[in-house]
Amino acid sequence: MARNRRSSQRVTMGEVAQLANVSPSTVSLYLRRPGEVSPRRADKIQAAIDRLGYLPNTMAGGLASSRSNVIGVLVPTITNSFFSETLETLERHLRSAGYQLLIGNTEFDDSREEELIRSILSWNPAGLVLTGFLHNRKSLSLLAHNDTPIVEMWDYGQPGLDMVVGFSHHSCGRLVAEHMLRQGRRRMAFVSTNFQRDVRAGDRYHGFRDTVEAAGGTVELRELSGRSHAEETGRLTQTLLQEHPEIEAIACSNDMVALGVMMECQRQHWAIPDRIALAGFGNLDFTTSTVPPLTTIEPPRREIGQHTARMLLSRLKGELPESDRRLDLGVRLVERQSV
Repeated sequence: MARNRRSSQRVTMGEVAQLANVSPSTVSLYLRRPGEVSPRRADKIQAAIDRLGYLPNTMAGGLASSRSNVIGVLVPTITNSFFSETLETLERHLRSAGYQLLIGNTEFDDSREEELIRSILSWNPAGLVLTGFLHNRKSLSLLAHNDTPIVEMWDYGQPGLDMVVGFSHHSCGRLVAEHMLRQGRRRMAFVSTNFQRDVRAGDRYHGFRDTVEAAGGTVELRELSGRSHAEETGRLTQTLLQEHPEIEAIACSNDMVALGVMMECQRQHWAIPDRIALAGFGNLDFTTSTVPPLTTIEPPRREIGQHTARMLLSRLKGELPESDRRLDLGVRLVERQSV
C-alpha cells in the first residue's frame, strides 16, 4: 500500500503558534526575520513546524486551498541526457496544458531534496515530481502533511507515495548479466558510480550480481569515489584487471563509466570483446560510435516524461483511478559488438 498522506487543507500558522505556545505574530516574525526571535522561542517554533509539516504560503494574498499553475520537478542532475530528455518531454506536455515547471537539482543529496521540497510546496504547486523513492524523514513528513499530487519517476518496485512511473533498475542489471552469461562469460566485474550518490546504480549492481551468482559465476565490485571521471575510471580498471586477470566481462553503472573502461582497455591493448566484454546503461548518443559500439540498456527517457505528464493531468481533473497510478515502462537491451 502507498504511504498515507494527509488529504485535508494545509496546516495554518495559527496551528503552529498553538503547538509552540506563542502568538501567530511571533511565528510570522520568525519566518520573516528569525534573528529577531529569541533562541528558545525559535527552537519551539521550528519544532512545531517540523512536527506539523507547516509550509508558508509564498503566494502573497493567495488562499491556502488554492493551487498555482506551477508543477515542481526534482532531478538528481541536469547535466546528463537521461533526465534532460525526460524534462524536455514533461515540460512540453504540461506547458500545452497551461502549467509551468519549477525545476530543482538535488545533486544526489537528500538534504538538498528536502530543502527544495519545502521551497516548492510553499508555492502551492499543482503537482510535484520526484526522482526515485529515497527521501529523508523530514521530506516524507512534509509530503505526508500535504495533499499535492505526487509522481515518483525513474524507478519502479516500491508502493510509492502517490503515483509511480518508471522501470526496475534491478531488471536492468539482470538483463545485462543474462546477455553476458549467454556469451559464455562467468567471471565478471561491475564498475560503478558511488552507491551513496546514486542508489539506483546500486540496484542495477544487485540485479547483475544476483543473476551471475545464481548461474555459478563471480562478480567483483568496484565503486568510484565520486562522479564518473574518466581518469579515475581508468586507474580503477587497470588495478581491477591486474588483481583479477581472470575477469572476462565488465558491466558498468552507466555509459560514461563504460566509456572510461573502454578507453583504459584500449590503452592496455585489451581487446573488446575478445579479452573483455563490456556493457553500460543509458544508450547515450556516443554509444553507436565507440569502437566497438557499446552494448547498453536503453531506459524510456521520453516515455517517462510523457506518462508522468499524462498521470498528473488526469489526476488534476479527477480522472485517474487508484488502479492506474503505477506504471512500469520496462527497458530494452541494446545488443552491440562490445559483448
